[in-house]
Amino acid sequence: MSRSAQSPAEGGRAPSAPSLVRIVKPRWMVIVIATVILAALAMIVSKQQAATFEASSRIFLNTSGATLGGNSVDAGRFTQTQAQVATSTATMDRISEDRKISRADVADRLETTPSDEGYFFVITGTGPSQQAAIDFVNSAIVAYTTQLGTSGSGETTTVDALTTIRNQKLEEHTQALAQQQALPAGQQNPVLDAQINVLGEEVSRLNAQIVDAGLNTLTANTTIRLAESPRSDGQVAPNTFRNVLVAALLGLFGSVAGLWIMYQRRPTILDPHNSADLLGVPLIADLPPSRTSANAAETLVSAMSAVMSPTSKVVAFTPASRTDLSSELVAAVAAAWSDDQGVVLILDTSAQSEVRASLEGLPRATSAELPRWAHEPTCLARSSGTGRGHILYNRVSPARAARPGGLAPILADRAPVVDLVILVTAALADLPMTAASAIQADAVVVITSPDTNLKELEQVPRDWPALAERVVGVVHDGRTAVRRNAGAGGRGAASASVESITSASPLGAEPAGRGVRDTETTDRYARPANR
Repeated sequence: MSRSAQSPAEGGRAPSAPSLVRIVKPRWMVIVIATVILAALAMIVSKQQAATFEASSRIFLNTSGATLGGNSVDAGRFTQTQAQVATSTATMDRISEDRKISRADVADRLETTPSDEGYFFVITGTGPSQQAAIDFVNSAIVAYTTQLGTSGSGETTTVDALTTIRNQKLEEHTQALAQQQALPAGQQNPVLDAQINVLGEEVSRLNAQIVDAGLNTLTANTTIRLAESPRSDGQVAPNTFRNVLVAALLGLFGSVAGLWIMYQRRPTILDPHNSADLLGVPLIADLPPSRTSANAAETLVSAMSAVMSPTSKVVAFTPASRTDLSSELVAAVAAAWSDDQGVVLILDTSAQSEVRASLEGLPRATSAELPRWAHEPTCLARSSGTGRGHILYNRVSPARAARPGGLAPILADRAPVVDLVILVTAALADLPMTAASAIQADAVVVITSPDTNLKELEQVPRDWPALAERVVGVVHDGRTAVRRNAGAGGRGAASASVESITSASPLGAEPAGRGVRDTETTDRYARPANR
């Protein structure tokens, strides 16, 4: 059966834009695992951290005009300045000397915060114990108070230095006056007179500076109105609850962001109609994740009957990606189709397939109406699940199937004597090998899953129009890759121990799920004369 190829835009509707919920919902387990791991690591790290305690004290400042030196000074800025003085290098050096610790350690443990509610600032300190934190804050208060009286305008040594200079100038002024008085009566010395005037002015200015320096010293001592005794604020680190909460939120939002980025780099199917829209064909079956093989097979057989031409004898099952088509689904569809007294031939051209292992669990074929080639060593013959139909299986080498017309002799000889031929091809990701084998079928059914790469799928109608013409529909398998492969790898010993139709078959001794690929081609077929 063939049909005219349609572009995705002509297929009914464009692929729906992905939403964040649709992206993360199928992968919720990844989010949970990432969140739990980061939260557990945060708890472990918090338990290993040393305890840290905190203490604080409020320093209330005198903002009177005498202290500020005038009403033009902003009291708020004055408070901020004093808070900076408490964390200045000179103050930290005094704390470092008192506590016998490094300045870097002092900087890490000391913090001052100016208040927005009053003229005070808060000194906060930390320590390995409650008492250590209180002692550290006490040292900071003492260092700040001492610094007020020995730095800036409150420097006490300034008065002494000015007084010494003033005394020297006053002595020079006295000596100059004595020299002037020693001059004869009526004699003038202009240079000496000028020196006496200059020295007098210098002495007057120095006296004024001494007065100002003394007043500044008194003002510095009255800057602090009240210094509260340090109070303990309790243990501040490690905060296990906060660390675990932050780590959990980081794991949650980080994993969601990671999944979003991964999806943008490799978009997959979130809506089953996306694949049908890209190929321009109908979605003939949407198999839910919670399904049985029998129900899925009945649904798929009915859907295929609706879209295939009555004259179609060869249908290709082509997975979009390598893990999209499960061997269990192929075996179930073949059994369901053959139940109506039919014979279904499976030609397996995929490089790695578990279809034969799935069929070996079915009863042996006992009908004498099967073609003679069905009893050859290269063919596996089984009855369907109900025993009314028969399933024949042939393994065809991928190299032969990929040659143009490589399947023609087999199909010409065997398709007329069976009711349906199911051609299991390689995935569309393996193009062009897939196209060479799939276009030899009458109809192609593409099998997709939530793991299908949309970028690979959208290349088919653009780059392989001959293959796109034969696609009659899309089947979406809602199971993830893990669940699809669980059936093949988890079969019981009973299925694995079922012998093939003949012990001479090169594949008959291979138990199911062993994963050893047969290197011998199994595409021999019976000639018409031997039937």
